[in-house]
Amino acid sequence: MQTSNIISPCSRLNDNVLREIFIHCVIHPGHAQADTHTLSYRKSISNQIRVVGNACYYKTPIREQPQLSVSRVCSSWRNTALLTPQLWDNIHISYLNDAILGTAREYLSRAKNLPLAISIERTDKRLELPWQDWCPQLTNFLSSYRIRILHLDLRAGKMPLSHLILPDLPQRSVADLETLIVEHRDHEEEIDLNDNRYPKLDHVRIVGAYKSSGFSSSSLRIFDDMLLSMTVMESWDLLSHCPSLEVSQLNIIQANGSRMPSSMPQIHPRCLRVLGLLSESEITFSAFIEVLTLPVVEQLHVARGWSATAFRSLAHRSNYFPHLRNFNLKDPTTSIVDAGALLALMPCLTGMHLPDSSPIIDRIALDGLASGSLAPRLQILIVEYISNMGPFLDMAESRMQNAQMSSDGVPVPFIKVVLFEYNQDYMDRLLDMWQRGIPIAVWE
Repeated sequence: MQTSNIISPCSRLNDNVLREIFIHCVIHPGHAQADTHTLSYRKSISNQIRVVGNACYYKTPIREQPQLSVSRVCSSWRNTALLTPQLWDNIHISYLNDAILGTAREYLSRAKNLPLAISIERTDKRLELPWQDWCPQLTNFLSSYRIRILHLDLRAGKMPLSHLILPDLPQRSVADLETLIVEHRDHEEEIDLNDNRYPKLDHVRIVGAYKSSGFSSSSLRIFDDMLLSMTVMESWDLLSHCPSLEVSQLNIIQANGSRMPSSMPQIHPRCLRVLGLLSESEITFSAFIEVLTLPVVEQLHVARGWSATAFRSLAHRSNYFPHLRNFNLKDPTTSIVDAGALLALMPCLTGMHLPDSSPIIDRIALDGLASGSLAPRLQILIVEYISNMGPFLDMAESRMQNAQMSSDGVPVPFIKVVLFEYNQDYMDRLLDMWQRGIPIAVWE
């Protein structure tokens, strides 16, 4: 065994090379977890060590926890791994008591002074400290570290604790904070996020009710989730005071009794590429976008509260969305959606998802799609319901033929056409079109 260790190529690697290999194992894209916008954690929360009791519990097999697997090969590798801080800067804590926090502190001590990714989940309240001791214990624990990513999942508890914890952390602990994710329920949180306290804050996700107590961040690029409810004015405040915002998922409500200001300056978010918007009514939707211009938006997702008239005005102010590539309209409150009129407002569109609320795709719209005079760059078309199936399939065939014969690239061919509901009488034709290379399919 000793002889085989001597002649093994791995035994000839020096500590610096081993360190780089170990680090690569942890931060390799194969271990990365990106959200739909590919801008979430720098390292996968799901692959963190999960501290449960006096030992570590592995959510995945040991071989998938690289920092521990490499440290168990031999004493030399173990020493190298223990002296590589980048392997130990990521942890998930499921329960809270003195033993668990002691284990977590020992684990994180190997990270030295690196900023950490910490995820804390309040799962089973029966195993936790009494609630009156929970906040001080957790605050004291977090105050010992510089935090890069903080994920607080408090949904299992009945106390709104995140707003009690965050303000009490020392400035040193949050000065490097890049990602903040807070999940809670049944409580309205008041969270103040500003440049002075969080100068590097890049991504914020708050699941639950939200109340603004002042929001201003020049570094914030991502703000989501649609489970977060904001009034029209709070959403305006967010867009106005976060000039670097690139991705935003908003659930807009019109608070009862709130009065809209008589005048509001126009809001021109110069970096906003992705906007997801859920609104409670057409009135709320119209009020929110009344002062908005979207000059650089690339993806736009709208659910409920749809107003075609208000959207037409937004398109005009935004110069008909010269960068918009993907548009998704889901469950609009209006019963009729004129697909032709909608497509005419977005000439640069490459992908579109139409709802199941009987969209009108009349002969004029179908002829425009077939020739490329309407949506000439459209490549992906998803339709949840189509009443005129035959003419629609004729359009898809003609579009592909016109694209093949085109000398100037107009129109571009479809690469995906998906139908959610279809007439069974057209099944044979759908199969024939698919076999002839026309990319049309039925969602199953």
